[in-house]
Amino acid sequence: MIEAYQDDPRLGRYLISFHQGQTLFLEGDDSQDLYVLVEGELDVLKGEQVISVISEPEAVFGEMSFLMGDKRTATIRARSQGKALAIPRQEVGRFLQEFPELGQGMARVLAQRLDAASNQLFGLKEFCDMLPDAVVLTDQNGKVTALNRAAAELYGREWRQAGHRPVEELFEQGQQVRELAGRVRGGQTCHEQVVSSRHPQQGHRYVSLSLSGLYDAQQNFKGLLLVGRDVTSVERLKRRLRRLRGWLAAALAALVVCAGGLVAYHYFSGQTRQASQLHAEFRDQLARDHLLLSSLLAEPLAQGKFERGHELLGRFFAMPQVSALPYTGVVLLDNDKKVVESYYPKGAGSAQKPGTSYSHIAFGDERKAGHRVLNVFHQRQGQGGSRREFLVAFPLGSKDQPLGWLLIGLDPQALKKRYDLDQGGLADLKLSSPEP
Repeated sequence: MIEAYQDDPRLGRYLISFHQGQTLFLEGDDSQDLYVLVEGELDVLKGEQVISVISEPEAVFGEMSFLMGDKRTATIRARSQGKALAIPRQEVGRFLQEFPELGQGMARVLAQRLDAASNQLFGLKEFCDMLPDAVVLTDQNGKVTALNRAAAELYGREWRQAGHRPVEELFEQGQQVRELAGRVRGGQTCHEQVVSSRHPQQGHRYVSLSLSGLYDAQQNFKGLLLVGRDVTSVERLKRRLRRLRGWLAAALAALVVCAGGLVAYHYFSGQTRQASQLHAEFRDQLARDHLLLSSLLAEPLAQGKFERGHELLGRFFAMPQVSALPYTGVVLLDNDKKVVESYYPKGAGSAQKPGTSYSHIAFGDERKAGHRVLNVFHQRQGQGGSRREFLVAFPLGSKDQPLGWLLIGLDPQALKKRYDLDQGGLADLKLSSPEP
């Protein structure tokens, strides 16, 4: 079509030449002139990435800025030398009057491009609707510009109810979502944040939300991408377990204290040896503490999750009835007799580091006895000499499976002075029944 006007002198005022590597306009420019390729090839770039090539004669480019009255959305750079028509925005009407057939050709090219773009957008929407996660897009002001089928189902809102509305309206905690969006605008990341939403029919829902910023090639913020997953069932289960765990902890503490005497009574009533009142007092207390510590430590040891072990032992020694006893500390060993955790109150001695081995100490046929008394000596750090300690060793197990050992340390001098007990007396205490 352009060939028909090649000799028309009026066309020459719009004709420009370009050479290889020349930039006709840059992404983000304010220019809004309209271009038509006469000959040659041009690259279309977003940032420094080539996204398409213009090579067909009479191809129209620069039309987005012209039609929208906005900045350039891409960069056009010459791949080879060539020519093009550059029609200033203010002269487009005059150009169409002078060259009506060219105008019809340009309109046809634009219509074809619009049809192709519509098909691509439809295909993209179909793809997004197949995604299991809820996807929502916003503009730079935080208003919803698109959402897929999963998002409509999760939030209970179709496009007519959510489109062009602030995205925080999809959630009960709108302020929290605004704060998350602000962090993303500031360059931070936001992954798997649990927020709540109220579905019009299904009621309260929990959503695991991830947010990402959308930017153009000049790193200008253009909007948000929100990806959500329904985690309602998981969150409700977590909350039930937290409430149950708190109730069980309180119930267990009360049960141990109230049942300790009953357990000790049934346990020791069949024994023939009559211990003194002082021995019985200490025996009962040690039995209760053994039961309490075993109940607290056996499950974490079995699961290999002992992050709160030091805290649990610290709470045990903070109990008033424990602080008055001649205890020096507690050591927890695995089946290989290596230290898993230990706790010695400040000033009572030094805790054993995890991994320290007790394999050099003979425990005897310990699994067939209730407890064993070990007589150990610890070197004094920087003071010379050694410190003596009794360790009462109890086997730990769960469902008939051995897990390790619980060692309760005692100060020999304090034990003798208060309860008139030595190593032999400790060994004779009936703290648990032998296995058959």
